[in-house]
Amino acid sequence: MIETIKRLKIAVIGDVMLDHYIFGNVDRISPEAPVPVLNVKDEKFYLGGAANVARNLKDLGVNVYLIGCIGKDESANIFKKLCENENINAKLIETNRITTKKTRIVAHSQQIVRVDREQKQPIDYKTKNEIVKAVTKENIDAIIISDYGKGVISSKLIEELRNIFDKFISVDPKVNHTKMYKDVDLITPNLKETQDMSKIEIQNDNDLKKAANIIIKNTKCKYLLVTQGENGMTLFSQNGFTYHEKALAKEVYDVTGAGDTVIAVSTMCFALGFDPIKAVKLSSIAASIVVGKRGTSSVKFEEIKDYL
Repeated sequence: MIETIKRLKIAVIGDVMLDHYIFGNVDRISPEAPVPVLNVKDEKFYLGGAANVARNLKDLGVNVYLIGCIGKDESANIFKKLCENENINAKLIETNRITTKKTRIVAHSQQIVRVDREQKQPIDYKTKNEIVKAVTKENIDAIIISDYGKGVISSKLIEELRNIFDKFISVDPKVNHTKMYKDVDLITPNLKETQDMSKIEIQNDNDLKKAANIIIKNTKCKYLLVTQGENGMTLFSQNGFTYHEKALAKEVYDVTGAGDTVIAVSTMCFALGFDPIKAVKLSSIAASIVVGKRGTSSVKFEEIKDYL
């Protein structure tokens, strides 16, 4: 099994970002303003956004190829070093935009504020062509579109990828980009994203099914996997098949990046030819493991095996 996974090559295309964590304690309020004063104890950098999807695939044993855009700044240098440390094969296209960076300040295991540094303008035509060219050079078995709405993903890019590659394509979606995701194989929204993409307020299973059918009809995707936190995840298919998997997590420490884990594991399973139910089950196990870890985390194949 592990040898088969190692032969698999999956490209992750999307918005890469640097996740920055500052950990500390708070024991007083500032005399300058009614805000807590953080006594910093630790600081960590992690691969975020599309890069965390790639990290998940790498830890699972998949041969991964990350494609994204960075700036010409210190955050880009840190990001590239993290890719090297994780042995992630990456095509990082330098642009005049800043590298997306999210700083989370955590006191006593509780996030108290997040600071974002980003620019969201769409990439230009030349950069889009560089991305397509980078993918065509590789012998890819599947593609993951990791869309965080930072400007890398466009309907033209997805259309070209769909026309060039007769491979499995999955999307971790951005709500206002729904119309872009035409004819992809799998979309993995969370519950709120499902509501917003379908314009249906979801209060019960019936509402969820209606919302899923609307998204499938509008995008013509083959599968829709809706993640619902403590209520598990539900798979809907174009042919009417539905399967629900209960949540398995016993203790939730940090949900950051759980969606990245789900799309990484589910895409790997579909690319390997697993049946949809097995793909959902393994995705649920992986998600239950990763939410029990601190920070933007990934799951190793051995952890899934141990769980089983």
